[in-house]
Amino acid sequence: MTLQELSQKLGMKCAGKADKEISGIKDLESPGEASPDHIYFVESKKRLKKYSEKIAGVKVALTVPELAPNFEYAIIVDPPEMARLKFIELLGIFEKKSQPEKGISPRASIHPTAKIGKDVSIMENVVVMKDCVIGDGCVLYPNVVVEERARVGAQSVLMAGVVIGYNCSLGTNALIHANTVIGADGFGFYDKGGVRHKIPQIGNVIIGNHVEMGACCTVDRATIESTLVGDYTKFDDHVHIGHNCRVGNYVFIAGATVLAGSVILEDKVIIGGQSAIAEHLRMRRGSVLLGMSALTADSQEGTIYFGIPALPAIVMHRIHALFPKLPELFRRLKESDEAS
Repeated sequence: MTLQELSQKLGMKCAGKADKEISGIKDLESPGEASPDHIYFVESKKRLKKYSEKIAGVKVALTVPELAPNFEYAIIVDPPEMARLKFIELLGIFEKKSQPEKGISPRASIHPTAKIGKDVSIMENVVVMKDCVIGDGCVLYPNVVVEERARVGAQSVLMAGVVIGYNCSLGTNALIHANTVIGADGFGFYDKGGVRHKIPQIGNVIIGNHVEMGACCTVDRATIESTLVGDYTKFDDHVHIGHNCRVGNYVFIAGATVLAGSVILEDKVIIGGQSAIAEHLRMRRGSVLLGMSALTADSQEGTIYFGIPALPAIVMHRIHALFPKLPELFRRLKESDEAS
């Protein structure tokens, strides 16, 4: 499309010849020289400086008024604080994935007692079991399984291979990526007299609205009540939520993170990748656990933690600063003991 057409879609002004053809969007971090026919996102002086050599070859940019003179063609985001949101819109414009057709595939298996909303797209090999509810506008990709009495809220998208366990509930506008399982049994066993007894997991999982889960995530059902995930919470790939956990609103959890049973994450908690949280702990509102950390005690509100076991960042930085000095301190201590 032309520069003018693209700027009109974004509701912003453009600079340079309006009929400039733009063939796509590219990233400054990609290898090779800049393409003169693609648009780049440059929102700050820091980014401009970081890629100064490549910027010389950039002809078209989505940028802020202050940086626009650096480019021959520009879509100018004003006010500048809207830059990230306009970049999100730009990505949506260049999305190449086609929208699924509405309707129910004849190769889907829908129980007669299931309630199916309007304008849904249910593809081949989908299984919707007894007494399920599928909301208006939902999209169920191939091989999705929605078990007995489960509910999927309106406008939700379940990618291929997703399983929603029996009696579990998914809110509206959810996006669940491939092979994620919501409502598997919690990990509960009891050993007695040389016999390992499985503890029945008779609870469920309740997911809020506008939740996104990456591929291959697992959320276990509660033993008796409900495992909970709040509104606008986002999971990366390979996240595991143990039984009886309560995850709040606006929580971010990065990939390969594990929550043991009965963990509570209050609103706006952030957890870095490959982290673990021991059972029955609470991460308080706004606290952060950095990647590759293991939390073994409750966090304090708004505090950053890292390490194994995780401690407040200010404490861990002091500990790490001492590490290089330990050999010399040990040598001195040994010499002192020998002298005495």
